[in-house]
Amino acid sequence: MVVLMSTSTNSIDKRMNIVALTWPLFVEILLRTALNTSDVFMLSGYSDKAVSAVGVIAQLSFFLIIVSSMVSSGTGILIAQYNGSERAQESSYVAVASIALSCLVGVLLSLIAVIGAYSFLPLYGLEAQVEQYAQEYLLISGVMTFNITLGIVFTTILRSHGYSRSPMLVNLLSGVINIIGNYIALYQPFGLPVYGVQGVAIATVISQVFSTIILWQVLKRSDITLPFKQYRAIPRLIYSRIIKIGAMNAGEVLSYNMAQICITFFIVQMGTASLAAFTYAQNIARLSFAFALALGQGSQIQAGYYIGRGWIDSILTRVQRYFVIGFVVSTAVTVMIYLLRDQVINLFTQDPKIAALTASLIAGSILLEAGRVFNLIFISALKAAGDIQFPVKMGIVSMWGLGVGMSYLFGVYWGYGVLGAWMAIALDEWFRGIIMARRWRSKVWTRYTVQ
Repeated sequence: MVVLMSTSTNSIDKRMNIVALTWPLFVEILLRTALNTSDVFMLSGYSDKAVSAVGVIAQLSFFLIIVSSMVSSGTGILIAQYNGSERAQESSYVAVASIALSCLVGVLLSLIAVIGAYSFLPLYGLEAQVEQYAQEYLLISGVMTFNITLGIVFTTILRSHGYSRSPMLVNLLSGVINIIGNYIALYQPFGLPVYGVQGVAIATVISQVFSTIILWQVLKRSDITLPFKQYRAIPRLIYSRIIKIGAMNAGEVLSYNMAQICITFFIVQMGTASLAAFTYAQNIARLSFAFALALGQGSQIQAGYYIGRGWIDSILTRVQRYFVIGFVVSTAVTVMIYLLRDQVINLFTQDPKIAALTASLIAGSILLEAGRVFNLIFISALKAAGDIQFPVKMGIVSMWGLGVGMSYLFGVYWGYGVLGAWMAIALDEWFRGIIMARRWRSKVWTRYTVQ
């Protein structure tokens, strides 16, 4: 028995290697970025107003995903730490409890999405055509939010056990399906009619359903124990820990997304050209921070496991090293995109006004993305340790005080437009990020680990 446990521990130790965790995450994030960008790229040939609509919906959809991840974020932290401390039964109970909770949360979010399409979108004050496109997309994609919630939990369970490759492959296949669906919806193959925004939304939903079904099959065939028959034996404490950690964890991201929605509202007032440029720049910027995002997610899994094992000093040093690597890579990629900005922007739009605005935002991204790396790495590690309240509180102060407040001052009140709002977001990232780096170095987070 001792030999078997030792072998199992050695196996999971190998899977917790940062390279083994990060490279599938990086490929998957690039795929997801390409997928999101392909939606915008394909729609840009259909209508700039459709692109603006998707830009607004992206914020609302991200909000739904954040709430969906409330369950999965608590799941990931608990499983990683329980696996690290060799508490296999608690780890399996967390997996089952999270699947049950995700079903409940997913259904509620699907209802909220449908209600939001009729009640929330009109508050943006969009042009009539833009609002119609946005409503069509949200109704189709939002009603299937429960499917996304389940898929996120399945992915988190796999990754928390060190299986990052399977979700990557599943999402690769899902992405191919989505792109084929977009092509059918917009480019009239075989003489089919143009299905427009509705067709793109349907293609997205079909690919997401496919992804969730395959992830479930992968999970069932893995060596991860899912004792559904013992659901009555799962302590209520497990459910409460998932919800408590997940709610706090999602709070920081939720605050950020709500702030972004507010900033988007300001940009809507600047005109459709500014909104389209903001949407293009956001999609292009995802390439800049893709590696740092993957590294942050990989280090979060590793940090949770190492903390469970009691390897505090080792993970303290490793996370700081990961930050330096992420900072260098993100900055280099952003500078390269800036140097190739004309060719990149030309892929999305030929409108000279939108192109000029997008170019200015790409230049600003050199500063913004460098600051974002602090938060992607250090906040992820703090969350893995269970130190979540501090990032949430600081996030609320910085995101709203600097991000939203200065976006209004720079962009609207002082008239610097969409670039002013972009620089306000950069100011928030740097201010908050430096504080999080100091928090990690202080080792205060050691008092919050799961007992």
